[in-house]
Parts: sequence; C-alpha cells; structure tokens
Amino acid sequence: MTDAVLVTAANKRIGKEIAKVLSQAGFYIYLHHHDSAAEASQALGEFEADGECVQCDLGDYGEVEKMIAVLAEGSHTLKHVVNNASLFSVDQAVDFTEKSFADHMNINLRGPMQLTRGLYRMLGDNDRGSVVNILDSKVFSLNADFYSYTLSKFGLYGATEMMAQAFSPKVRVNGIAPGLTLISKTQSMKNFSLANHLNFVGAPLKVGDIASTVLHIIKTTSINGAVIPVDGGQKMMNFTKDVVDVASGILNKN
Repeated sequence: MTDAVLVTAANKRIGKEIAKVLSQAGFYIYLHHHDSAAEASQALGEFEADGECVQCDLGDYGEVEKMIAVLAEGSHTLKHVVNNASLFSVDQAVDFTEKSFADHMNINLRGPMQLTRGLYRMLGDNDRGSVVNILDSKVFSLNADFYSYTLSKFGLYGATEMMAQAFSPKVRVNGIAPGLTLISKTQSMKNFSLANHLNFVGAPLKVGDIASTVLHIIKTTSINGAVIPVDGGQKMMNFTKDVVDVASGILNKN
C-alpha cells in the first residue's frame, strides 16, 4: 500500500506546493486545513496522486489528538508528517498579550510536538517514518520582531533535535528553515520585490526549492536531527530587524 504523508495547512501557499511535490513522488496525501474545506478540496484535485482532506484546529490540543486517532485508522498508513501550518502575527516584547503568546505557541510548537508524538505512537516497532518541521531562517539569526512567532519557531527548532533523539530510530525528525519566500498579507509588492533579494544569492527564493528539500529529507534516511536553511544565505546577513522592516528602511531612504 502507498505510504501516506500528512501536510498541515496544505490548502495554500507553501504547504500546497509541498503536498503537490510529494503527490508527484507517489505519496498518498492527507491534506490538512483549518477551516477551508472548499479550498482544500480544490487543492487536492490538482494533485497527481490520491489523497483526502482532514480538518483540525491545530491550536486545540483535543482536536489534534482526535485527528491523530482518525489518521491512525486511516485508509493509508501514515509514515510522514510535514508540520507546515503556522500562525504569523505581529507583536513585540513590549506589547505581547497572553492570547498572542498562547496562540503562537499552541499552533507553531505544541501542535507539531503532538503530531510527531502521534506518528511515533501509531507506527509499529519495525516501521520507519519521518517528520519535517517548517521553521524560519530567523532561528539562526534572531531579532526581536514578531516576538511570539519567533519564540515559537525557536522552540520548535530546539524540539526538532530533542524529538529526533527521543523518537529514533522509529521516527526521524528534521527541519527546514526558509527565508522570505512568498508575499505576506500586509506587505506591499514594492517591499516584497526588494526584501526577497536581500540574501547572498541576490535572487528571490523559490517555493519549489522548499518542497524539493522536504522530499529529499523524507527519502534520505541518514538525515536526522538536522535543520536545513533554504534562505539563499540570508541567515548570514545578521539583520537586527525582520527582513520586511529592513526593506522598508531602505525604501524610505530612497
């Protein structure tokens, strides 16, 4: 039977491209969405291999546990998880709220931890699977912007290595740390066009490169406990502000 992959938030943006590439590689896709059933169904229809949509609020501990139970009894054996879903909201060290902090930690850190543990529990002793956590290149070069978001990703960065130790050899756990790849809701096209060149390759990052790296990690069984930057070397630029704000500063001077 074809092995299955769960890709969270696979109804759009980077998650959709990851699911598409994995589908092309022959995996059965469990396409997760939060509350976008029509969009998820449309995305699934564009893939080459079979799959099905699964709905879950990853910020709700109980809902995540229920989804894990459903997947354990699914039509195809779940072998891999791509923790792509992410909350990305603005707050700062001086103004974060209890809700903002909790929401980021629940969705970006606790949810992936639950899904990784769930995969470990559902696999047999002789089964082998993997998890790929989608992080952010900011974890290699911290700045104080997007405070709760960055802390949640930094936590997942640490958890990736910890879980790789805890769940081996049954489940390999790795991560990918992308740089700025797609335009955000509040970003102008002018800002994006500059920001996506602020790296050492001097060119926009490709979402397909993230997806192909996910596939490479899944297929390469000797990779474990690694976090691979897919950021054009942006982490080496050591920005003291988020790259969007760096671009804004450059534009404001011109």
